[in-house]
Amino acid sequence: LKAFRVRDEGVTAQVCNTAHSKGTHLAMTLFEKNVDVLSNVLMQAAEDKEAEVDAELAALDAIKEDDIQELRRKRLEQMKGEHAKRKQKLAIGHGEYEMIDEKDFFAVAKQSDIVVAHFWRESTWRCEIMDKHLRHLAQKHWGTRFVKINAEKSPYLVERLHIWCLPSLVLCKNGKTEHTVVGFSEFATGDEATTEEVEALLAKWGVIEGER
Repeated sequence: LKAFRVRDEGVTAQVCNTAHSKGTHLAMTLFEKNVDVLSNVLMQAAEDKEAEVDAELAALDAIKEDDIQELRRKRLEQMKGEHAKRKQKLAIGHGEYEMIDEKDFFAVAKQSDIVVAHFWRESTWRCEIMDKHLRHLAQKHWGTRFVKINAEKSPYLVERLHIWCLPSLVLCKNGKTEHTVVGFSEFATGDEATTEEVEALLAKWGVIEGER
């Protein structure tokens, strides 16, 4: 009986060793297949990227010298056009923030496509805050005309444009008033609004371009 048990245990050990060997072989086979699949995927990705780069290089090679010269000429013309436009705008007061009389308001609104008119009073300290912001923005956004008007000396405009609170910003486009910013009512921080917040509000109403 003892000898039989020994033989039985030996057979069991042999079976276990055989099963373990087969399991290990299967795991190695699966691992090798996964490695092959991953290698194929990486190889395909590399080939696709190489083809993309080759296509870009071919497109660049296709650009002739004449095409490059034409692009340069068009860019130069564009720059000259922008310079001439800027020079023309600056000649009529753009890029500055100045006081104008009531009688000049309509001429200014007609002369410039976009106007920001600050109705102002010297004794109102909030007007001084708005002054500071507009003086900075006038230099930055030269495409828009920035002016200020003494409300106390402009009774006709104050009545016609319904100015009842100072400061008020009257925003004009193509000779027509589009919107009036009453005091600091449109700023979340009130009269503590920053120049950037004033800039963002004017951009929202389309009288200046956004941050640039």
